[in-house]
Amino acid sequence: MPLQINALTTISTVETELSLTAAAQDAELTRYIDTASDQIERYVNRKLYYGAAIVEKVAGSGDAFLWISRTPLSSVTSVVWLGDSSTVTGSTYEIWEADQGNIYRSAGWNDTKISATATDNTRYQVTYVGGWITPQQDADDGALTRDLPWDLETACISLVVGLWRQKGADRTIRSESVLNTSVHYERHAGGIDPSVRAILDTYKRMDRLEMVG
Repeated sequence: MPLQINALTTISTVETELSLTAAAQDAELTRYIDTASDQIERYVNRKLYYGAAIVEKVAGSGDAFLWISRTPLSSVTSVVWLGDSSTVTGSTYEIWEADQGNIYRSAGWNDTKISATATDNTRYQVTYVGGWITPQQDADDGALTRDLPWDLETACISLVVGLWRQKGADRTIRSESVLNTSVHYERHAGGIDPSVRAILDTYKRMDRLEMVG
């Protein structure tokens, strides 16, 4: 069973982390990697993996910047105003901050957020290349070279290791006693411990990004 497209690490990397060599546990590790990657996406409120032809409908705000959601923004293929299906001339805009995903146009972009008649047809459709190339995408496609930040992969690995080591455990149990020994289990909100949250907090999508589509 292959990993999901948004997987932030590989089975072989997790096997090394856990000192596993047999392939019998690969189905379990696949499930844990997919679970951890989904958790991270939900927490940071953005997709992280690379896409070569991402299409998004974006609301303009009347100023000089248009914001897309998947970053870093590598290149813009086209920007189409859906009001009349006209393509915005490429020479009139440029990528301003790749990490923030903003596209600058000195003439400005139409304000569609406050229009009383705003619909999908009064927005921009942006086709672009964005996101990070994950280790799995690197492994699957020889033309791609991984550029996902190492701390993001480490965060994913930490979550997977936690899932592996707690498999079969009753997570409703907070503590238990055996003879004269008491054990307390620390359960973190959302299953993400503070050290991992500290990493993920730096990748949360900015509130000012407003995307539909």
